[in-house]
Parts: sequence; structure tokens; C-alpha cells
Amino acid sequence: MFDSVTHKIQLQSYFDGIGFERWSAIYNGQAKLSHIRRTVREGHELMLNQAASWLLESRTSGTLLDAGCGTGLFSLMMAQRGFKVTAVDIAPRMVEAAQTTAEQIGLADRIRFTQGDIESVSGRFDAVVCFDVLVHYPRESFERLCATLAGQCDGPFIFTYAAYNRFLASLHWLGGWFPKNHRRAEIQMMPDSVVAGALAVAGMRVRRTVNINHGFYHVRLLEAARD
Repeated sequence: MFDSVTHKIQLQSYFDGIGFERWSAIYNGQAKLSHIRRTVREGHELMLNQAASWLLESRTSGTLLDAGCGTGLFSLMMAQRGFKVTAVDIAPRMVEAAQTTAEQIGLADRIRFTQGDIESVSGRFDAVVCFDVLVHYPRESFERLCATLAGQCDGPFIFTYAAYNRFLASLHWLGGWFPKNHRRAEIQMMPDSVVAGALAVAGMRVRRTVNINHGFYHVRLLEAARD
């Protein structure tokens, strides 16, 4: 039986430990990476740029929730564009790194950083984003989290998920044989029908999607809108 509390503790431990070391190196454009990790960095950058383009089509300012902000790349990008950002992450080290960067570049007054579970965030926002977070949750938790975040959003809800396909499944099976320093947290692939159903609970529909496939980075980016 799936234990959501234990699962969250495990995610926090990973992303505050080896996951922080791994992903902060990938996110940091100055760090030297292996070929595998370099393709992940490049794919992640492609995804963030596409998400920013979608968001800016409908909003050029307002309140933004970055649920699972990591080291703050998207939060910083949108704060520079004029958004007032609430950035939350389950891992204290991620939040600390993001906050330090915001202070260094003079954006600390435009971003409110919070360490905690994304389900603990309250309030409503003009837009909500959630990148490479929901991919770590099995169906029951995914549906609940997706519906909760969508319900807090007055405008676009943009997020990534791992859409099921055989190639992606084989990559994750192959990844289990990689040396430990190349592995990542387990990915949960989700049928499109489950995603659409979770959005419908919150009165949202799929507006558009795009697959970001670059080397070892594979996600589906989705924008949802109010009916």
C-alpha cells in the first residue's frame, strides 16, 4: 500500500542530499557535466524557455506560484519579467540556493521563498507552474496534486509530466543499470487520460502540449486553461 507521507520524506531526503548535488550541478550552466547530464541540462533549458514563452503570451505580470522551484531558475526568470513569485520546494538546500541567487542579483523583494510540501501552499495565483515534480508521484498522489494546483490558478497552469511510451519506459529500465552517480529519483509515467481527468476536477482543460525530447531528458509540457 502506497504511503504518501513516507514517499514525501524520501523525496525530501533525496533532493536535499545527493539529488541537490546532482541537480544543482545540472542547473548551473558553469559546471562541467558528463554527456548524459549535459543532455538533461539542455533539455531542461528547452522546456523552461518554452514554458516561459507560453506564460508570457497570456500574462506579462501578476502573481505566480512556482511549485517545486528547485534552485529557482524559472522563478528568477519570471521575477525579472515583472512577476511577483511564490517559490516553494520540499528540499531546504534547494530553497536556500535559490534564495541566495535571488539576493545576489537583486530580486529577493520579488520572490517569496518557502520550504515545504507543495500541498501546504495556500492562496490563489494568476498563474501556476510545476516542472519536473509531478513526475515523481504515482497516480493517486499525482491526481490529487494536479487538481490542487489547478484549483489555485486563475490563469494558465503549466507543468510537466512523464507521458507513457515504450521508449521512455525502456530508458528508465536502462537507467536502473547505470552507475549510481548517474541515477535519479524514480519516474512515474502517467496516461494522458489521467492528466485530463485531474484537470477537469478543478474546472480546467488541456490547452496545448509539446514533447521535450533531448538526449536523456524526456517530458511532456502541458498548458491548462479554465473552461
